[in-house]
Amino acid sequence: MELEVRALTELWVEMAGIKRAAKNTRTTTDDPLADEAHKILRRYTERLATRIHEKAMGIELYSMAVEGVGLKGPALAYIISRDGFVLKALSRDRLVFRFQMTGRRRHRERNTRSRLLILLACSVVLNRHQGYYQVYQRFFERFQTEGYGRRAFWKSILRVAERILKDLHTLAKSQTPRSPDT
Repeated sequence: MELEVRALTELWVEMAGIKRAAKNTRTTTDDPLADEAHKILRRYTERLATRIHEKAMGIELYSMAVEGVGLKGPALAYIISRDGFVLKALSRDRLVFRFQMTGRRRHRERNTRSRLLILLACSVVLNRHQGYYQVYQRFFERFQTEGYGRRAFWKSILRVAERILKDLHTLAKSQTPRSPDT
């Protein structure tokens, strides 16, 4: 089950990148073929996202995150399918390093799991998730009073991503252990 979800989420990540490029081309050119390609890619990406959610509900940690925390989507399924064991095995501090949530990363690109965690945090804030939006507001106000100005948004999003990571770690720790296959 996890391998199938992992394969589908990796396909979703690639299609989302292609969809972003098609949207950029659609907005910069006035070609009907670019518009049609964008619509097709958007439709297939949305269908793939719903299929990923259906398949990922079979993973215990994903279903716990959907029911307990209220998170869902292909980005969460990617993180759980690839790092479900790591979320349980590593400490919270090591998870922060693994997901590259520390400091500025000058001249270095974040890995896929880090970018998807940040994407999940952005969507949670945009949709005003009850628990995480309060975390965002608290950090945003704090960073603005400290004089970060326009960077306060980004720093607050990173704090929300860390909080999501810590909540997933807590859920993974409370997960019932699997019995060995015989």
